[in-house]
Amino acid sequence: MAKSEIRGIYDDRRKLKFLKELAISSHVANSATAAGVAVSTVYLWRERDPEFFRAWMRSLAAGYELLEMDMLERARNGVEKPVFHNGKEVATVRQYNDGIGVKLLQAHRQMVAMIRAAEEDISPEQVRASLDRKLADMRVRLLKREALADGQARSPASDNDE
Repeated sequence: MAKSEIRGIYDDRRKLKFLKELAISSHVANSATAAGVAVSTVYLWRERDPEFFRAWMRSLAAGYELLEMDMLERARNGVEKPVFHNGKEVATVRQYNDGIGVKLLQAHRQMVAMIRAAEEDISPEQVRASLDRKLADMRVRLLKREALADGQARSPASDNDE
């Protein structure tokens, strides 16, 4: 077996290890370290190898799905935090942090939209137009709710003022 073939097999193994770690952690530097390669090397692979780039994006998407599941778990069930009194733990309280979950979900949706667009060969303009339509629909619903709430606050007796 030629040296270049051995190196190719070795690189394929390192690429696979990197991609698996990336799917778990969504962290490029940590994944490169786990695979035994420099961060610059994985970026070079991504730049030069379209299939590796697609696999990279799929791994990131999988990582974000795991993160989403973790955040959903926390949003649904909260996180137990200890309560101390006079330096001693006396109880626990369940705390919820919805803001972080919402932000992560928004980022995840953007990533999924980009991946779908790449895989389905959808242009960025089509993705943007779709997102703009969805945002416009949300804005209309919000304005209707605000108008309804404002109308009820001003005159609760006049429900038929349309």
